[in-house]
Amino acid sequence: MAFGAAYWLGWLLLGKRAGGSTALAREFDDLGVGALRLIGGASVLVGLIATFQLAFQLQHYGAESLSGRVIGWFAAREIGPLVVALIVVTRSASAIAGELAAMTATAEIDAMRAMGIDPVKYLVAPKLGALLVALPALTIVSDGLITFGGWIASTLFLRSDTLYYLGEVRSAFALRDFGIGLGKSVLFAGVIAVVAADEGLNTGRHVGAIGEATSRAVVFCLLGVLAADTFVNAVFYFIPGLAS
Repeated sequence: MAFGAAYWLGWLLLGKRAGGSTALAREFDDLGVGALRLIGGASVLVGLIATFQLAFQLQHYGAESLSGRVIGWFAAREIGPLVVALIVVTRSASAIAGELAAMTATAEIDAMRAMGIDPVKYLVAPKLGALLVALPALTIVSDGLITFGGWIASTLFLRSDTLYYLGEVRSAFALRDFGIGLGKSVLFAGVIAVVAADEGLNTGRHVGAIGEATSRAVVFCLLGVLAADTFVNAVFYFIPGLAS
């Protein structure tokens, strides 16, 4: 599934086939732009929560104001990509699996194959391409809004100075951390698209299988995202020089 979707995505993009860009744009609007408001609200709340928790732990050392330094580093490298991935899993992975499972249950997928039409080419590849673009873009938005949520908590509740907070965030932020976060988001996009599509296409031929496929897709996508994140963090931790 993964190799087939990647191959047909390249075919759509490089072959300049009619309708390829339209399909990608439609999927990008459904899977990416549609999740923007959810991710925006969740990111601000996560920024508030993380700042409160950090300040609570740092107050024992009289260093509550340093929470901005941690937010600037951790949002770009870890929290931002994970918030986006988890929101997209709960919103879009279920939609992908449900759509393909419904087509499988009603024999539409079988009809496509009987006509010589590869469902991976026309149904899965556009979704993969859309998520590969949407997740990094949404991660950038999430990073900024998590920092914004941290600013609200620091200035309104912790009585920190705005310029001091921004300076702390800037001192901890590095393009390397930003790049790692975007790399994670691309990996998460591949996991979500392939796992959700696989569950939708390989489900039973009865209506009850649609709900089962949707539930499995959400669970397996969540586990896949967390496993991929663990693997990336382990690589950076155990290979000297990569983490710094």
